[in-house]
Amino acid sequence: MTSLLVGGYSGDKGQGCGISVLQHGEVVATIPAESPSWIARHPDLPVLYAVAETDTGSVHAWRIEDGKPVQEIGSGATGGAEPAHLTVDSTGRFLVTANYSGGSISVHRLGPDGAIGERTDLVQHEQHGSHPRQDSAHPHMVRAIEGGVLVVDLGGDAIYRYALGDDGTLALTTVFAAPPGSGPRHAVRIGERYYVTAELSGQLLVYEPDGELAGVMPASQSDAPNQPSELVGYRSFLYVANRGPNTVSVFALDGDLPRYVAEVATGDWPRHIALDDATLYVANERSHEVMEMRIDPQTGIPVLEQTIEIPSPTVVLP
Repeated sequence: MTSLLVGGYSGDKGQGCGISVLQHGEVVATIPAESPSWIARHPDLPVLYAVAETDTGSVHAWRIEDGKPVQEIGSGATGGAEPAHLTVDSTGRFLVTANYSGGSISVHRLGPDGAIGERTDLVQHEQHGSHPRQDSAHPHMVRAIEGGVLVVDLGGDAIYRYALGDDGTLALTTVFAAPPGSGPRHAVRIGERYYVTAELSGQLLVYEPDGELAGVMPASQSDAPNQPSELVGYRSFLYVANRGPNTVSVFALDGDLPRYVAEVATGDWPRHIALDDATLYVANERSHEVMEMRIDPQTGIPVLEQTIEIPSPTVVLP
């Protein structure tokens, strides 16, 4: 098993107490942190970033040595409640964060060593939908793209493209509409298309590069209520984590639209999945475990290899 960093919920949100470091299937260290529900690495530097998903909202950075966070090198207030996702832009100069309950996107300047500096922008989203959970904007994901970021807003049924300027400010360029009440959560680009999980409608959305909706399909074949979470692509396959059915769906990307292949069982509430080559990791938040699965290269179907106990895991970073 490769080295893993696992973030999770703590305090009122969960039973974790920080960022867990896994090596050879065992927890070898835990770095104290408050609800680091999302973590990400700098693209060029040995630096790890984490949100603190709290009512006040903040982001934190650590220098990494031998795969472990060893020294905190800065933090900053996000300006919005419950930050749920962050990313470093393609230039490595800015940290962009989605404040889920705050309904906003914040930007922090990064130093030459990756340390968190001043906040350079805070963009408030106003659009919201008709579902009871869409009383306001709820950006749930920010993904670095060339020249800017992609923002997926569950509360606004919208996907935003922003250009990111040299001064660290965001400028809206495009808005993709999602089906009303669908609640888009996370997105991944595979080839020229974007694939998006719709948390509130339990669906998988497929978009063309220009934002045209090319297809909508169930994320799971189960009859259980579903809140799909993360999705990843491996070769010609797409994997979707389903909370409620507690499965990972396998789709083949061999036609005009994704073709359902199979579903494999996970633990309770698979909040996040991640790939390391042909290994799929599943963070099961409510059953307090991370599963390691090996993907069959012919069928694309993951097979369980081992399970590691981790309290309230929400994100896995190989």
